[in-house]
Parts: sequence; C-alpha cells; structure tokens
Amino acid sequence: MRFLKPLITGDHAEMAKACSQWFRDELGLKIVEYNLGNTFTGSIDILATDATSLFLITVSSTQVEEALLRSLSGLWWFSVNKTFLARVFSKNELDLTLPPQIMILAPNFPPEAKAIMSRALTVPVRLFRFMAFGSEANPELFIEEVGAPPASPQSAQTEDFSALRRRLGIEKAGVSDEE
Repeated sequence: MRFLKPLITGDHAEMAKACSQWFRDELGLKIVEYNLGNTFTGSIDILATDATSLFLITVSSTQVEEALLRSLSGLWWFSVNKTFLARVFSKNELDLTLPPQIMILAPNFPPEAKAIMSRALTVPVRLFRFMAFGSEANPELFIEEVGAPPASPQSAQTEDFSALRRRLGIEKAGVSDEE
C-alpha cells in the first residue's frame, strides 16, 4: 500500500495546465488559452471549447468562495471582452456564438453548492473536486465531477458473469473454508 500526501503547489499556472490535460483527455475539450484577464477585472484560468459550448474554467486550491468569486469575475471579463477575443482568435479557434459555461475545480464543495448555483446563476455551472499528489514536477491528479451521474450503472447489471469468468480463465478453486 502506498500513502499519498496532498501536493500544495505554489505555481497556480502550472496546476491549471496540469488540470487542462485532464479536460482534454477525459472530456475531449479543446484548450484555447490559459490565464486570460487579470486579478483586478476578472480572469479565466483555462478557456476551452467543444462543439456545443465555451468553458470558462477556474482552478482553485483554496476555498470554494474564492473560486466562485474568481469564476464570476471571469465570466464578467469574458462578456465585456468578447469583441477583443473576436479580434485575437479566429472563428475556427473560438466560436463566440456558443453559450458559455462555468467550470470550477476546488478541493471541496458544500453538499448544496451545485443546487444553489444552478438556481442562482443563469449560466450553467459544473463543479469538479480535485486533489493533487506527488511532486510539482510530476503531479498526479484526482478529478471527479460533483453531482455527475454514475459512469454506467446499466453495464454492471447486464454483465454476464459466467462469460466473464470463462474469458478471464477463472475456475473454482476446490478448497474448503478451513484451507
């Protein structure tokens, strides 16, 4: 057994890039840009897109309140600077007609956070719990969506265990409880 200690990273930009790799690999998002805006008028850690939405992603290793404030100020910055973004990025890189979504990564969320945000905000919000382990040079990330449906409960129920045992070559051991 190996015990993993949580990684407390000092380089926020590198942590955002590490998390973006998960979004690219697991959700199939296209990462457009990192660190847009500034701390005074609003910032977006990761700007990503797919065929249906624009994703304004905030990565926070501190409290949820700070992450929510940064996300909302990033949304404000995005809405005010759409004409600037249209000049910087081509339509192939960033389709600004797509609806925006907020994604927040943080270590913990209160149980009612998703329900409150979905009722209080007009923009869809997705929450992701994450933890970093290992070293800053080679972080290992654990990321899961809060409130996401289970991966596929149907497949476990319909699995033919006899066929699985045959395919894996599992046979009865023929030993008693005492052995």
